[in-house]
Amino acid sequence: MRSLPLVLLAAAALGCAARDTREAADIVLVNGVVWTGDSAGTTTRAIALRDGRVQLTGSDADVRRLVGPRTRTIDLAGRLVVPGFIDDHTHFMSGGFQLTSVDLRSAATPDEFARRIGDFAAALPAGEWILGGDWDHELWPDAPLPDRAWFDSLTADHPVAVNRLDGHMLVANSRALRLAGITRDTPDPPGGTIVRDARGEPTGVLKDEAMSLVYRVVPEPSEQARDEAFRRAQQHALSVGVTMVHDMGAWEDLATYRRAREAGELRMRIYSFVPLGTWQRLRDFVEAEGIGDDHLRWGGLKGFVDGSLGSTTAW
Repeated sequence: MRSLPLVLLAAAALGCAARDTREAADIVLVNGVVWTGDSAGTTTRAIALRDGRVQLTGSDADVRRLVGPRTRTIDLAGRLVVPGFIDDHTHFMSGGFQLTSVDLRSAATPDEFARRIGDFAAALPAGEWILGGDWDHELWPDAPLPDRAWFDSLTADHPVAVNRLDGHMLVANSRALRLAGITRDTPDPPGGTIVRDARGEPTGVLKDEAMSLVYRVVPEPSEQARDEAFRRAQQHALSVGVTMVHDMGAWEDLATYRRAREAGELRMRIYSFVPLGTWQRLRDFVEAEGIGDDHLRWGGLKGFVDGSLGSTTAW
């Protein structure tokens, strides 16, 4: 059986029993393979949509009867139609910022890790922070934790704090440690670890709550920067068929999504979570503002119970 390209629709389920109202459809898709989502695994050749909902699934002839003068008709040319994907645990805004940051996810060795950071730093104006990264030391031979010594000489003009892909560990260069006031005498904060070498000096690796020692000195992005990061994240999500996300974020992220909604730029659905420690603020916010609508809603809380396996901070 040959593999078919996907066409993704922002619908919770297609359903072969969709109702035919005999009103002209907004969009019809014909000559394809439509996955209906029923228990029998039924597929049809065509689908009609009206007012953002499935109007009818069936044969090409059935669906073409709903074509009116304003209907948009799409020939699928054999492609597969399924509902849009929902990702129920994202850090959506972080992803938007990462799209223009250094990419360390596939760095296969410590040398490549350091080189990518150095190359990225060389193209930045002096003084700008280098964040993101999403590295994975478990890809490297013997899985050593990174060390600031690997890239200090390449980033003397920039503070660096690049995180592991799970977000529970980062490595900072010497400049970032100085800005954060972290020395060999800095105690581990509750819930966090400052990794040290055999002499007791910080290697640059900070785990869980120790990361906040650096993050608190990172300049907050402007509203404009947040809006741009959202647009990047949204464009990328839609390009791979993700039409809704549950975002484990912050109040600033919710504010960004509300701006996009008000500006008519929200093209996907978002369920925005905020930190558990702010539950009272959320309670008051819901009392005053409700819980949003079908495209943007809020009311969920995100809390940490433990660390992660990859960063070896889990119990």
